[in-house]
Amino acid sequence: MADRKQIFADTLVELLKEKPLDKITVTELVEKCHVTRQAFYYHFSDIYEIVEWILLRETQRIVDANSDIDTWQIGYTQTLEWVETHKNLVVNTYRAIGKEYVEYFVTRFLRPYVVKVVEREMQGDAYDITPSQREFIINFFTLAINAVTVDWVRNGMKEKPEVMADYIHILTEGDVKKSLQSFQKSNTETGT
Repeated sequence: MADRKQIFADTLVELLKEKPLDKITVTELVEKCHVTRQAFYYHFSDIYEIVEWILLRETQRIVDANSDIDTWQIGYTQTLEWVETHKNLVVNTYRAIGKEYVEYFVTRFLRPYVVKVVEREMQGDAYDITPSQREFIINFFTLAINAVTVDWVRNGMKEKPEVMADYIHILTEGDVKKSLQSFQKSNTETGT
């Protein structure tokens, strides 16, 4: 079953080299795959569901492959490299479905790395912060990096993935620890 899905996905990616996502039809896709529409609808409800399947599968693959990395930059760089390699798919998704859809997938792969960074920072010191404050820090950094990433896609991916990871690292280095310390200081001062 995954093989048939992969054939549909690969064919869609090939078609995206020729035309935008919103111009590709199920009829055209099944003709290229030499299957019936019924075979297509057995696996997917529409073209957009294939896009979702591709993005979910790839983001999970990248997260799984980098679950034990020491720095988030490696996973981030590898993800941006995949995005750059599949530029037609990602840009077409951005244009046809919307920015929110791309943001969802960026958040999906990025959040586990941010959680890991926050947890690593919390290990060394006993920070007295609430779970909601911890969650706020994770969301803040996830959303900030997400916004920069989506802007990178919107502007045509001009910077190399390694440069993007380096820029974000430079801007955020030490900021998670500083955020933890600031919340702890605020809690101490307010008795929270």
